[in-house]
Amino acid sequence: MMRTSLVGLFFLLLVSFGSYAQQSGSSSIQYSAEVGAMASSARRTPFWLRANQFGTVPLVAPAGTIKLGTSALFRRDTSGRGWFLGYRAEVVANAGPRNQLLLPEAYANIGYRSVELVVGRRKEVLGLVDTTLSSGSYAWSGNAIPIPKIQIGTRGFVPLHFTRDLIAINAFFAHGWFANTDSIRNSYLHQKGVYGRIGKPHWKIKFYGGILHNVQWGGESAYLGTGHSTSGRLPSSFNDYLHIIVAKQPASTDNISNHDLVNQFGNHVGSIDMGAEIAFSHWDALAYYQHPFEDKSGVALVNLPDGLYGLKLKRRATESSPFFQLNQVLFEYLTTMSQSGSTLDIGSRLYEGIDDYFNNFQYLNGWTYQNQILGTPFISRRQDVKTDWQNRPGTHTLAIVNNRVQLLHLGLAGVFSSGVQIQSKLSLSRNYGIFRSPFGQTVRQFSGSVWLTWPLTWLGGSELQTAIALDQGRLYTNSVGGWISLRKTWNKR
Repeated sequence: MMRTSLVGLFFLLLVSFGSYAQQSGSSSIQYSAEVGAMASSARRTPFWLRANQFGTVPLVAPAGTIKLGTSALFRRDTSGRGWFLGYRAEVVANAGPRNQLLLPEAYANIGYRSVELVVGRRKEVLGLVDTTLSSGSYAWSGNAIPIPKIQIGTRGFVPLHFTRDLIAINAFFAHGWFANTDSIRNSYLHQKGVYGRIGKPHWKIKFYGGILHNVQWGGESAYLGTGHSTSGRLPSSFNDYLHIIVAKQPASTDNISNHDLVNQFGNHVGSIDMGAEIAFSHWDALAYYQHPFEDKSGVALVNLPDGLYGLKLKRRATESSPFFQLNQVLFEYLTTMSQSGSTLDIGSRLYEGIDDYFNNFQYLNGWTYQNQILGTPFISRRQDVKTDWQNRPGTHTLAIVNNRVQLLHLGLAGVFSSGVQIQSKLSLSRNYGIFRSPFGQTVRQFSGSVWLTWPLTWLGGSELQTAIALDQGRLYTNSVGGWISLRKTWNKR
């Protein structure tokens, strides 16, 4: 019922655009179309052709694709300080060994000044991270197709004028709906984030900090016994929801499974982020750290030094046009080796260990949505890795088979004087499985890609995109793959 109401509200807002646009002071409408194809030397699509693509690239090659999109923004005035309405929709059709028809984006938004309400599916990368070249934000990377939700929050960082713009806040609160799977039905997403910035926009040094909190909660499952559920049902009441918002353990033991009695309700996944931005004469630098948590030990930093470390260097706009100009460099290091220790037995410690990132004993598919990891794609599902690592001996059979990872990642972006843009991602990882079912050895993997975007005069102006990607190592099937597509965008005012 709630999902039907969400769709109805989405279309109700869309219908209102027609009459609203006639009265609005400014409006812009954009249309886009793309047709492309992908091939690989192996049946598995290379990692950097599919990862962090919002679930739109098939895991199996070869494949052809068509993308159609439209977006619009209508305002009551031209100052950008009043009311506005907008929408965006994208349809993706993939043809190949597995045909797909996807709706990765379909949302409407309404807002006033710096605050907006969003209804539907929207492509988002959440957390303090570079969104262009990153290996993937830890908890919400844009690897999976977006979850439908209702969200209220700010549009980027909003200065607090009573601090004379010294402090700015970016915050949101959302409720979403997970898709039904074999292991769980009718479960929800609770999501919130708040980030702060210290430093006025024109200052050379600014500091950032914040937290992202995600919870999969509620639902029912035929696979859960009495130790993990109550007659197959998980806590789903409004009172349970209030516990989830503040991550509070239940005060009552009535009708609560043993699992819920000793844990907070739901599957909690998040990160505590911090960073600093420094402006130099020709480059801007952003250093950041995302610290993962799934329980109290993570919040208490017991799992240090786990997390994503990043350093981005971005060139400021220049008038010179050399043959080639490097515009952006990104270095990242990811480690998830600690997990607060290898056992649950706390002994003299205050907190338990074996955080087992992205796995959960109630939500058996782990931190995934429609068969895709929601967080960093370098934590792997069973189906993502070679068969050698899918069924390792251990105490449990779980959906996530590789969450102990060390990763070095390099991202590069530049432009030639001809206007051709180039982007590359190079990733070298060491993988160890999970504490409960370790690989028993170091499994090394290299994945890399190079993307070229060529401006064309065809069709009154369009883009040709080409890419080549390589997987070489022991975690994934070795492969070389390629991508080519033609994209056209129209703007109407």
